[in-house]
Amino acid sequence: MRTFTKTAIAVAAALGASAPIMAGDLQSERDMVLRELSGDKVARRRSLCATGKAASAQADIRAAGMETLSAAAYCVTVLTRIGRDGSLGYVSVRKGEMPSSLQFDTGFVRGFSRREVLRTDVPSMSALLPVADKCLGQQEPNGRLCNSVGYILGARAAQGELVPVS
Repeated sequence: MRTFTKTAIAVAAALGASAPIMAGDLQSERDMVLRELSGDKVARRRSLCATGKAASAQADIRAAGMETLSAAAYCVTVLTRIGRDGSLGYVSVRKGEMPSSLQFDTGFVRGFSRREVLRTDVPSMSALLPVADKCLGQQEPNGRLCNSVGYILGARAAQGELVPVS
């Protein structure tokens, strides 16, 4: 068994993990967010995603030697859970502030709420998650792209598609 630093365990706990995620257990992490976390914990996770802090938190977990979902996979799962719970709304922002992570969040809410059936030529979740990772990590300067990617992932999530885990 691996030895984990106090920081890594604290980060994992802050993200809602009940224990460090071992290799091959990404599906369990995803399913725990979807089924087991309290509504309050899910809301706090969403705040980390919308403010762009989830990317660095997930990176810290990986740096400590634990396997975890990407920021995009984690945040899409969190937003999906909130949508399934019926409490997915827009995050209020200060006037003039719309970082790429929040653009993504806004697009996801719109896509999930509309429950639009997407055309068959729209990119898959797997293809869009790397772009979403850039948006959530505040590394994508094109806010419209982040909004569009969020919209597509939200629409896919509303149709019951879950983030792929491998």
